[in-house]
Order: sequence, then C-alpha cells, then structure tokens
Amino acid sequence: MREENVGKVVSEISMSLDGFITGPNVRVGNGMGDGGDRLHDWMFDKKTVTDVQIMEDIYSETGAVVMGKGMFDVGFEPWGDPPPFKMPVFVVTHEEKEALPMQGGTTYTFVTDGIEAALELGRAAAGERNVGIWGGADIIRQYLKAGLLDEMRLHLVPIFLGGGVRLFDGLDPAGIELRKMSSIETPGATHFRFEVVK
Repeated sequence: MREENVGKVVSEISMSLDGFITGPNVRVGNGMGDGGDRLHDWMFDKKTVTDVQIMEDIYSETGAVVMGKGMFDVGFEPWGDPPPFKMPVFVVTHEEKEALPMQGGTTYTFVTDGIEAALELGRAAAGERNVGIWGGADIIRQYLKAGLLDEMRLHLVPIFLGGGVRLFDGLDPAGIELRKMSSIETPGATHFRFEVVK
C-alpha cells in the first residue's frame, strides 16, 4: 500500500483514435513517426487555456520521469539542452552508461536493473510528487502489467494514423482493471484520467 506522503506512479501519453502513440517509421530524426507529431498539437499549435493548465498540472505534480531507451534515443536530439523535463529522468535500458547531466535540472540516469529499480530511483528523486511513466508504449505496458501504475492519463487526439506503435498492442488484459476518474474535452484532445484498480 502506498504511503500518504508519497506521490503516485502515473503514465502520461497522447494517443490517436485508432490507438497509436506514434505514426509509422519511427527512427532517430523521425521520433514520432510519419504524421505522429500531430499527437502533440494540443500542447502546441492547437492549445487552449485548458490544455495549458493540464500541461502545467502535469509538470507541477511530477517530480521524476521514467522512460524507455527507445524513447530516449529518438527524443534526445530534438529535446535539446536544456530538455523540456526540468527534473530527473531515469532511462530503462540494457546498456550501461554514465549519468548525463543537462541544463535546467534534468539529469538522464541509465538504469540497467529493470523497471522496479528505475521506479525506486524515481520515487527517491520525486519525494512527495508523482513519478511519471512517460513512454514509450512498451515501458507503460510493463508498468501496467506489473501492477506498478496508480493512474493512467490518456490524451485522446481526434486523428487516425493508420500505423505506428500501438499503446496496448500485445497486452494481456488479465487482471487489469481501470476506473475512469475524469475526462476533459478540448478541441485538440479529450484528456482522460483512469485509476488502475489494485
């Protein structure tokens, strides 16, 4: 059971109506895949006051981020220095690598001992704030399947991508139950919050 003064473990991701979190042909230099950048229009080009508040809440509630090596590889260059996180980031990988400090409060720490070790480091860094599991799909599925997620936040974007990486592809739903906490509609996305029932 979670202690009261410890934040939640919360996944956060944008998804198309046909279930994709990237377009096809994801690679370094095309990190969101073909057409996948449209998944983030609600944060940038099409943002409303409500969307801005949602983003501000995400960042103010989160004290550390966990991501997979694939997301780090395609995101590192476009994120730049300083990267947008402004908090510690723990990268789950099989490749041992020295921690990489960046400007603005982000240090990338590479964790080779699996998702539970990354979460433990994330919790220590986050203190009373949430640990964000921000992608990619495989890492979110691993945390969900392991029963380590407290909450899933899905930003459902009204587009079709037709291909790419599906968030729930290959997920065995046995033992997984979600309860909707809230939904907020804006022109660029419907923002869902789901409790992961333990």
